Amino acid sequence: MKTSKIKIWHFVLALWFILLIIRFNLLVETAQLIWYSIRLLYEDYNFISSHLNFVMVDTFLTLVIMITIPILISIRKLRNKILNSGLNFSKSFVVILIYSFLVPSLITRVHPEFQKNISEIKLLHPFSIIYVIELKTESSSSLASVREKFLDLKERVLLKEFDANKIFVKEYSLENHSYVMNKNGNKTFVPSDSVKLIKSDIVFLGTDEFGRDNFSRLIFGARISIFIGFMAVIISLLFGLTLGYIASAGNSFISISLNRLNDLFLSFPAIFLVILILALFGNNLMSVILVLGLSGWMSLFKIVSSEVASIKQKDFFISSKRLGLNNSELLFKEILPVIMIPVTVNIVFLFSNVIIAESALSFLGLGAGNQYPSWGAMIEKGQEYIFDAWWLLFIPGIVLVLTLLSFHNIAKEVNKFFNPKIS
Repeated sequence: MKTSKIKIWHFVLALWFILLIIRFNLLVETAQLIWYSIRLLYEDYNFISSHLNFVMVDTFLTLVIMITIPILISIRKLRNKILNSGLNFSKSFVVILIYSFLVPSLITRVHPEFQKNISEIKLLHPFSIIYVIELKTESSSSLASVREKFLDLKERVLLKEFDANKIFVKEYSLENHSYVMNKNGNKTFVPSDSVKLIKSDIVFLGTDEFGRDNFSRLIFGARISIFIGFMAVIISLLFGLTLGYIASAGNSFISISLNRLNDLFLSFPAIFLVILILALFGNNLMSVILVLGLSGWMSLFKIVSSEVASIKQKDFFISSKRLGLNNSELLFKEILPVIMIPVTVNIVFLFSNVIIAESALSFLGLGAGNQYPSWGAMIEKGQEYIFDAWWLLFIPGIVLVLTLLSFHNIAKEVNKFFNPKIS
């Protein structure tokens, strides 16, 4: 089987370069915003603390990530181990998802919850064209103080849920020095001297029933799914490794109890357990992560307990123990290197299972809540408009399926890499 000449790091660097070219001015303004924030931190702490929020910190981290990516790729050792394998569709799709998780505000400049002129731009087809009329604002000709410069940059750099200075229309005309817009049979006039500029935008993946951009919601929805998946897998990994190692001790009471507990969790459908707990304790982001993490450790427990029990019977382990290695040295030098291969493969499969579980919960209304965009919630809303707006259901569904297939294929490749005899 021929390997692709294009490596993963080539694709990562190409996407980084495209984002750098498209968003260069934005990155420069972000750097300026960071500089003025640091100055205000020393000069006017109360002012800057009142403006500092998650969106601003996330914007600052975006610039740091863009600086870090080429540095990591330039590290030859890291590149050879992780990024030097051949590129295929699954790997390229996962790379795009990782970029969506790390720098979504560079991929799209529309807030996922942005709503304005809903009657005009709701349920627009993919690749529809809308016109954005930007009104003039009162601003001083020169921004003298650091505060003014900071606020001006913040207005331009951060994504906003609402913008009073923009009007979105599907069509307009110019009559007697005024722009005329026909909204639901009523004409609205905007004097031409109050208009700063008019530009056309393409809505690549259409809009939903509230006029929100589907492309932006997909990108930010990827961030939520990956974050929940990553945190839930960490929780499952900690529980699976710890309890599995304890259970490998033998026929002790603790070992038997842990194995029976694992069998109990396996016999009870996980999705029903998740729904029950979320219905009792609420469906916020942290509870979803905790519940999905606690419902996915059983397979890791089985792998770790059986592998460790087998390792303890091997000659190399018995020899190391007789040489005087303590329990910590035996764990890190003899056990972990052996079990990391099956554990790594299981983690990739577990990650895809968590993503589909989170989407299922969001579809049922038990996900991370309405404050975050979610693929499952988008699919749930899309079924209400399946005949009038097919893209609301079809597009997030396709993205979810491709995500699951991509992680599944990568898990199989990892398994083949560590076990070459597998055909």
